[in-house]
Amino acid sequence: MKSSAIASDDREADWRAESDMRRLAEAEEVRKDPKRLKAALAKAKEKIAELQGLDAKQK
Repeated sequence: MKSSAIASDDREADWRAESDMRRLAEAEEVRKDPKRLKAALAKAKEKIAELQGLDAKQK
């Protein structure tokens, strides 16, 4: 059973590496496109403000 668990762990690590590689490639595409980057940064600022608002309500 141990070898099965190890094989599963290896598959998980390989899947995660593939997924991370795709995310990094997509992030690079966004960085190279000023319009997409500006929109993404605006969304990030909105999300930060939303989370800060939630934090303020809890205090």
